[in-house]
Amino acid sequence: MPSTSRTFIEEARRAQMIDCAIDAIATLGYAQTSMAQIAKRAGIAPGSISYHFGSKDELIQAVVTEVAKLATEMMEPAIVAQSTATDALRVYLETNLAFMRLHRKPLLALVEIITHARGGTDTSSPYTAQHEIALKDIEKVLVWGQKTGEFREFDLRSMAIAIRGAVDAVPAQLFMNPDLDLGLLATELTTLFTIATRRQP
Repeated sequence: MPSTSRTFIEEARRAQMIDCAIDAIATLGYAQTSMAQIAKRAGIAPGSISYHFGSKDELIQAVVTEVAKLATEMMEPAIVAQSTATDALRVYLETNLAFMRLHRKPLLALVEIITHARGGTDTSSPYTAQHEIALKDIEKVLVWGQKTGEFREFDLRSMAIAIRGAVDAVPAQLFMNPDLDLGLLATELTTLFTIATRRQP
């Protein structure tokens, strides 16, 4: 159903189903989450989910999109407000880890999807497109820093993969150690990638 044809009530119901899907996946795990479990949390018949999303794959993709939206809305304003690429990279790392601290359940649901979900008619993961967007967002900051002379010359994609890889390694540690000091970790990651990217005198 195209978004332009949805009523306010339909949009609200879709949002409710996405929230219930996040809760179910985070609580039960991806493998144990069914349309029936999500419908039970939403207080609706399973057929209502199929009406709004068509399939479980479509609902899972909507969950990925929603979690990415939550992160973007939290991170982007702080990043673009910076006056230097060096500060933007620092804030990128800080806000990523702050999101993990503040939104544990959406984070857990996303990790479950990335770890266990497979694409529907193709072999791609529901997170494939979003991962590419994340890498391109990092590359924008890196290009900025190279243009201003803050950053040395390096391969953009390689550096973006390294930065994103460091961020993506955090959730597993966080779930094993809920008291992990994310502020300290953000500081160390900032130091690491500041040294890795900066232009030497």
